[in-house]
Amino acid sequence: MTVLRPDFPDHSSPFSRSQERDRKTAAIRSAASRRFNAQGVLGARLEDITADLGLTKTSISYYYASKEELAEAVFLSSVDFLLDAVKRAEAANDAPGLKVLALFQAYAEQLSDAIAEQRPFPARLQELETLSEEVQARITSRLAEAVNRVNAMTSDWLSQSGQTTRRAEPVTYCLFGLLDWLTVRAGEETGAQFASSADALHDILLQGLTAEEPVSTEIAPHFVSTGELPQIFDRKARNRMKREAFLKAGIRFFNLYGVEGVSLAEVAGSLGVTRGAFYYHIPDKESFLDQCLEHSLQTVETTLDAAAESAEGLAFIRRAVFDLIYMQASGMSPIIRLELMAALPAARRNRHQARLRNITRRLGDTYDAAVSAGEARPHDASIVESLLTGVMFINSGFTLAASSTMTDWSMCQSPLSATNDFLHVLLYGLAARR
Repeated sequence: MTVLRPDFPDHSSPFSRSQERDRKTAAIRSAASRRFNAQGVLGARLEDITADLGLTKTSISYYYASKEELAEAVFLSSVDFLLDAVKRAEAANDAPGLKVLALFQAYAEQLSDAIAEQRPFPARLQELETLSEEVQARITSRLAEAVNRVNAMTSDWLSQSGQTTRRAEPVTYCLFGLLDWLTVRAGEETGAQFASSADALHDILLQGLTAEEPVSTEIAPHFVSTGELPQIFDRKARNRMKREAFLKAGIRFFNLYGVEGVSLAEVAGSLGVTRGAFYYHIPDKESFLDQCLEHSLQTVETTLDAAAESAEGLAFIRRAVFDLIYMQASGMSPIIRLELMAALPAARRNRHQARLRNITRRLGDTYDAAVSAGEARPHDASIVESLLTGVMFINSGFTLAASSTMTDWSMCQSPLSATNDFLHVLLYGLAARR
């Protein structure tokens, strides 16, 4: 006897408990992702996640026994979200460069579905170090698969386009930075607004920011130096050197662990100083975060000012963005993740946000001038300034996570060539240029 089985278009049955559970856990992961993106893993509270869903805190424990278990599920789901796009790109019957474009098109389409609540929203892969080593290992093992497959696409493109002197890894870092930028935009925009952002990025990836012209010579670092030796017998100078060391260490800790995951005692221990000596300069964590943000924004502003002394238009953008990425790639001067300023009280946060707006506006105005001069391709300046700001802070989200999976190479090993390779796709695109 033949039994006719009905097909449900949405592949769900109102009588299936397992499918009902899948829908609920997906909703919880999506809400948690948005909270983790905004507040970090340790900063996000379970009661806020459940309140976003109209649930009680105790109800979430039926599905996830702890926040770490929820975080693992969220991050693994986010890696699978990325892998779905990678698989779709690999299946595309395209040339290597077009496969990279297909990756971004697939990822953007999936983010559009997430905005429409048709699939869980992905989390940015950051602050993994706040999780246990076992959980980290499971996540990074899965992430490494995605990173290696994207890196293989990048390597194929470099080979096919005759750019055999470039390394694939820094180009892959840039691509992950752009995927991270897309994720941030999707969390901030409506579906229609995000479609415009994704289309702009697609065009930039294909043709680059520069107008049609031969690729110029590689950039070299250019920093302002006083030429003075450290004043080791000057107490004020020594205190400035100590404070600089404290802030650089703090930025690295905040980037890895988030605000809630940072212990001032551990920062002091990493520098080999006593707590008393540390607290003499840094009174509390809030002040420490405030000073780290101040230091990072001052670094960016100083770099922009130095670039403006010798360049304008597109040359200014290339000069400034190169120097900022080189500083971070070489370990010379780390820059803090900008979203961490959300942990500060409004007065302090607003001060930093105003400075950041001035930085992004300066990049946008310069890009508009470059377009008018025929140096750059026409694009919405608000999108380009956001893109440049997102890319030049390389210690965030996917970029940081991707770098953690490449244990046999890092940008600090050859920061000059790595920074040039990192910027190449953004400036000149995937279409072959000589």
